[in-house]
Amino acid sequence: MNSTINSTSQIPPNGIGAVSFTPLLAPNAIFVTLFILIFIVQIILTVRFWRFYGYAIGMLGGLLLELLGYVAKVQLSHNRANKNGYIMYIIGLTLGPTFLSSSLYLGISTLQTHYRAARFAHISPRLFASLFILGDFICLCFIGCGGSLAAIYDTDPIGVDLMIAGLATQVLFTAIFCILLTIVCFKIHKQLAEDKKLGYIIGAAVAAVCLFIRSCWRVAELNGGFNGPLSNKEGIFIALDSIPMIIMSVLLTVIHPEFWFDNSRPLTGKVMDDGVEVHIKV
Repeated sequence: MNSTINSTSQIPPNGIGAVSFTPLLAPNAIFVTLFILIFIVQIILTVRFWRFYGYAIGMLGGLLLELLGYVAKVQLSHNRANKNGYIMYIIGLTLGPTFLSSSLYLGISTLQTHYRAARFAHISPRLFASLFILGDFICLCFIGCGGSLAAIYDTDPIGVDLMIAGLATQVLFTAIFCILLTIVCFKIHKQLAEDKKLGYIIGAAVAAVCLFIRSCWRVAELNGGFNGPLSNKEGIFIALDSIPMIIMSVLLTVIHPEFWFDNSRPLTGKVMDDGVEVHIKV
């Protein structure tokens, strides 16, 4: 390949220039294929279960961004000096999980709607989801602004710093979510086991762990700038970003709320005179 095309000597340390390595074609092509398949399945689910439009927006937006990110990596495998491809790669794979996480939060909100014991005092299911989605919005603002500044000001670290702040915020909210989800598991695991819905909470928990692992990795990766010491570790990137996001995407498809909850006949908790809460069909 032309040495001029692959030269990275002029790449700014903190700005968006080009990848400092040649991405592997085969694994990235596989990820493109997988995300296309999952995206098609989500389109079908969106048409079939249109009532869950919020869940669909998060899934379709996240999957599309992930797909574009890996399409960009395929392009970069042919020409790693492709700046437009690099920007699409950075933005797609950085923002995609933020949209996917909103679907995860909405799914747990649906769980809380059906099981009153899964709720927290003075926090409705809608408020629960809204608080975490607000955290996602903050992440988007930091990452979006950071990416824009990094593309404009090549030598200024402010863009990278803002993106790290956004990812760190995502780590914080994901950690809090994992703690609260653990509490929910302990509170209603017996009811879920009785209703044969324990698989739902397990799938949600694994998806949350995948999101947490990926977010921690991206913070560490960007800590040295876009062209830092971890930026060319594609094997680690695949293990700590690509695979967790594939697993998360598949799980969020499998645990689509419509598959697990009969929304025409929701379960609600009714407190009896003796203070014991039971679940009845309404």
